[in-house]
Amino acid sequence: MATINLGRVKPVFRGAYAGGTAYVVDDIVTSGNSYVCIQASQGNAVGNATAYWNIMSSAGTNGTNGTDLTSTLTTRGDIAFKGASALERLPKGTAGYFLKQGANDPEWGQVTANSHFFIAKHDTQQSISQGTTTEIVYDTQIVDTDNVYDPSNGRYTPGAVGYYQIGATLRLSNGSHSDNNTEFYIRINNSSTEIYNNYAYANAYYRAVHVNGLVQITNANDYVSVCINQRSNNVPTYVGNQSRFYGFKVG
Repeated sequence: MATINLGRVKPVFRGAYAGGTAYVVDDIVTSGNSYVCIQASQGNAVGNATAYWNIMSSAGTNGTNGTDLTSTLTTRGDIAFKGASALERLPKGTAGYFLKQGANDPEWGQVTANSHFFIAKHDTQQSISQGTTTEIVYDTQIVDTDNVYDPSNGRYTPGAVGYYQIGATLRLSNGSHSDNNTEFYIRINNSSTEIYNNYAYANAYYRAVHVNGLVQITNANDYVSVCINQRSNNVPTYVGNQSRFYGFKVG
């Protein structure tokens, strides 16, 4: 029976291209990219002799253009992000910090829970005359994380715009049953507009009233205070020493 020579039936990998090697059709070489021989030759380089070679696959980048994560990230916890022209590295943040968006790129921010937080109490009785709106001076600080409360005048000046939870209690006593129709306010800059208010109408000794709510500070110099207006009773009303005033930033 006659022998029939079928020639090559599959490509042959020849390794890295060498100018001194003779190549035949279907030889495969590498030189950055991978190439397959389409015409037998010797000394025809793969990069400039398309009559002899076809490219099979292109090599990936080696990290020099900033797309290689192995070269971009260096420390456990690093984060990669797209910078102005290439991948960039954001080093791992401090424990307890949160990831936020900066002007252009991500960055770490510090969590400040209950920032601008204070609690004050009333330790000295304060006399309130009838028909006069008076700021209550809670004269003793219990907590003041950012030095934002002034116990000399009862004013809370957080120093930053935002939303604040504000609350206060007031314990009243005048030694009689005739102390009624008392208004209790939260005000900004002691303006005539009450942000929140409450009323006490009952005739009783040592009455307590409470007011609270969310207040928006729109100017860093704004302050919050608590006011009272004793609308009836010809004798002074006294603020007792069990009253409290508090505030903290929520957003």
